[in-house]
Amino acid sequence: MVVDRLIEKWSSILEKIKNNGGKIIELTKSKPASDLEIKDKESTLGINIPSEFKKVLLENSKQLYLRWSFPEEAILPQEFREIFSGEIGWSLDGLEYWGEDSTEDYAINLKGKLTFFQVRNGDYLALDLSNDSNPPIVYWDHETDNVIPIAASFMEYLNKMTELSCIGAEIWQYEDFLGHHGIETKSEKAERWKKWFHTFQSLRFEDASQSLESLFQYILYHGEVKAREANALRQFNHSEILENVLKRLPNYHAKESKVLCLIIGEVVKNNAEAWVREQWVESSYLDPADRSYLTARCLPFEEGYQLVIEYLEGISETVVNPYDALKHLSVFQSNRVITWLEKNGRLPATNGWSELFAFSSPTWEDINKWSEMETRHQLTLIHALDEMIRERKKPYDLMQLKVYGVPSREKFIDFLMRIHDSETLNNKKSIIKNIIDNVEKII
Repeated sequence: MVVDRLIEKWSSILEKIKNNGGKIIELTKSKPASDLEIKDKESTLGINIPSEFKKVLLENSKQLYLRWSFPEEAILPQEFREIFSGEIGWSLDGLEYWGEDSTEDYAINLKGKLTFFQVRNGDYLALDLSNDSNPPIVYWDHETDNVIPIAASFMEYLNKMTELSCIGAEIWQYEDFLGHHGIETKSEKAERWKKWFHTFQSLRFEDASQSLESLFQYILYHGEVKAREANALRQFNHSEILENVLKRLPNYHAKESKVLCLIIGEVVKNNAEAWVREQWVESSYLDPADRSYLTARCLPFEEGYQLVIEYLEGISETVVNPYDALKHLSVFQSNRVITWLEKNGRLPATNGWSELFAFSSPTWEDINKWSEMETRHQLTLIHALDEMIRERKKPYDLMQLKVYGVPSREKFIDFLMRIHDSETLNNKKSIIKNIIDNVEKII
């Protein structure tokens, strides 16, 4: 049956998405419906299930579902940024008929429709029974009560969605591929999407590493420059890498630009000194946070640190915004930042200050000193240590969060116990207890 061939294609899409770091809900399908189950459902609905859809239920599966989503870091072309996942499903038990004689004011335009899939946002996909024996597929918007044509039949819907790699089910993910009569898979935009998706799921890292151009393509698809990507880039000439980055940077959006900056910062490094300095004396198209990252990675520390400090204090009207400080100073991963924090950090400590402390390579001496200082310092320290034991994504994903120079695990726990015992608030005691229980993560 045609659906069996489609299922093979869906399984292949899921496998490739998974291999590329995406998340999937494996395709599940139940056994075909029996004639009795169909008759019972039709009796409950008060209608005959359309023949083509009924054939799928009887010959293939009475319930099927699959879902995939791109990796969080994946970078899609700007015109496809609304696409983030794919989803297809139906269920005999879940079928609902919205009768023509309903007197409810809600979902007026769902009357005469047989819904077979509820979208996560509350919308529905349905067969429009008001037309003919092989009804078209429509999409009903729960916010506007609008009904949008999707396909001329259920099988056309499955085939066309498969051609687009099952994107959706929210309509905004594929509305750019809709024409007056539903999904159009042969438009120029649809062809661009199919080409991009095919390359994304088929370009293997091992193959991409053979040339600089294909390696750039792979990195810009996947949005990451980790050890594997950086090592692969290092086989190429640094000047050539920098030239390729600078050729692309002015034409790209923020996500791509950040990745290109990572290539410079992790691979080219001080070979890009001259260009990074230019970003401070000329009008720069870089995001200021990316410029600070490049400054930290490519310039001598003292020069780069002073440039960023002067910029940070210059954009502040009175006091430095803690989140600006976090964006621009965390990339140095330097204990010098903790000295700056002594003067500039404020309450509430959790508004970026504690994170900045955590990202600034604190030492055993630092935490002992801060535990004896003002309340703002003490609270910053407690929340910073709490931040350090959490496994969350870090700025530029570069930091190893730990306390340096700890004499022993036992002394660290004794230190934390003293803070715990001196604390009067139960919520603070709970935070410190959690740090003690996870102390191995940060020493």
